[in-house]
Amino acid sequence: MKKKIKIISICLMTLFIVGSLNMTAAAIDGREIMERVDNRDTGDSRHALMGMDLIDANGDVRPRVLEVWSQKVDFEKDLNHNIIIFHEPSSIKNTRFLQKENDGEDDDQWIYLPDLGRVRRISGGQGGDSFMGSDFTYDDLKSREIDDFEYKLLKEEEYNDYETYVVEAIPKNPAEEQYAKTISWITKEHYIPVKIEMYDKDSKELYKEMKIKSDIEKIDGIWTVFSTVMENLDSGHKTNLYVKKRDNNYLLEYNVEINDKRFSQQFLKTGR
Repeated sequence: MKKKIKIISICLMTLFIVGSLNMTAAAIDGREIMERVDNRDTGDSRHALMGMDLIDANGDVRPRVLEVWSQKVDFEKDLNHNIIIFHEPSSIKNTRFLQKENDGEDDDQWIYLPDLGRVRRISGGQGGDSFMGSDFTYDDLKSREIDDFEYKLLKEEEYNDYETYVVEAIPKNPAEEQYAKTISWITKEHYIPVKIEMYDKDSKELYKEMKIKSDIEKIDGIWTVFSTVMENLDSGHKTNLYVKKRDNNYLLEYNVEINDKRFSQQFLKTGR
């Protein structure tokens, strides 16, 4: 069984969610750190109401509201089904996105666009396209096989008051990945990536950067980050993704009962 790693995709599926792990710093390497990131407690299911602000280089903001449902469907292989429903603004209301993780192959992704009235499958050639005008691509949302990368612990340093490991990941087959490499700052206490740099495949220059913008707190015993920003350094465009609050409480819950039909093609098209 191949092991999945979901660094960026978890950002959208209720951001970075990891379990607290006890581990000494002795003799740790880049691969082991990334395995510890992957070996997290995400609960059996997750549900959140989220905001997504698209911010251009001039600081103008286009706000969106979306709801995320995620459920583990294979505990041994750590496979999840995820669906995203856009509620606001009215121009994209009822747009729905479904992702099903697969073992040993690419995740399946579909999107329902109300204006077209049909479900469209996201092909491999569209992986680098923007997801709903954001700075996330469809490939950013996918899980990855941990064995498909070479990992190197570059250094250990403090970042935003967190002691972190800085780990470089280089794809073994560059043609199959959208980035030449990524560099992640991962907390020693929680094994949460708090910053990720993504390098362009052609120029090899730093292209995009993702940073958490909230404290790390526990909900239902699970370490959680509530806000993160993805920035395209070429265009200056940013996407701020965050869990919404009501009465000062985060609208995020774990281990909720979710009907399997929510992750079906029928629900994707009809919303029921």
